[in-house]
Amino acid sequence: MTGSRYTGRDLVELQEDFLEGISVPKSLDFSPDKFQIEAIDSIAAGYDTLVVAPTGTGKTYIAVQCIAHMISQGKRAVYTAPLKALSNTKYTEFRKRFEPHFTVGLLTGDRKIDGDADVVVATTEIYRNELYNYGENYSLVVLDEFHYISDSQRGPVWEESIILSPKNSTLLMLSASVSNATEIASWIQSVRERPVRVITETHRPVELRLGFFHPDLGVMPLENKDGTLLREVEDFYSAGRESSYRFKKGGRYRQGQSKQGQNGSYGNSREGSSTGSRSRRKR
Repeated sequence: MTGSRYTGRDLVELQEDFLEGISVPKSLDFSPDKFQIEAIDSIAAGYDTLVVAPTGTGKTYIAVQCIAHMISQGKRAVYTAPLKALSNTKYTEFRKRFEPHFTVGLLTGDRKIDGDADVVVATTEIYRNELYNYGENYSLVVLDEFHYISDSQRGPVWEESIILSPKNSTLLMLSASVSNATEIASWIQSVRERPVRVITETHRPVELRLGFFHPDLGVMPLENKDGTLLREVEDFYSAGRESSYRFKKGGRYRQGQSKQGQNGSYGNSREGSSTGSRSRRKR
């Protein structure tokens, strides 16, 4: 079901309402939330810990504090991520955070920097391979984006990372979208033979808004206020029926325009065209 099409000022107001409040947040004094403190205390007590909290709640803060706690005691930590790009970003962040007092390394399929560092950032696949090849032993293993364990193709990498990690390592698993946390924790406890704590947070401090970037009309909400799909978005993706927009090489043209802007067609006249006849194309 779709709503009516917006025009003129109504569309502008809709876009302004959608973007309202999006800006650089005010600088405030930081104090950790209860779930963050619980997770940090859980790791400090030696429990494998699964943290499930919405995006933007501060799961990275937990990882940073737990890593700092470990390396301050002369121990080592590894932070794993599913993507090389994310690993590279975290490597840069951790260097700023921990160096020069501690060393930070990076292990991905493309780069290998100081693999014996106090803190190693690695893709999860590389960490799993290290366990197979060398049996690396870290006091803390951070498995970020832990929901990848449910992926049909890559999920076994996370399973093997859990199974192969030494039992004297402490696991910190972070995710925003694990729906069966208790079931997974029970399995982890059975294969690692050590207790697992599950810490969840449901409050979302950063509002989630679903939007669409229209090539002609700009940013707009995906839905109307009544929850129906915005007509302009539906028109853009419509197939097999007349739409207000036509797709053509070089951009999108409004209905009634031609390549030459003269005859209301889409370049289907030989006049003024060196490429000959073109048939009208629908999206």
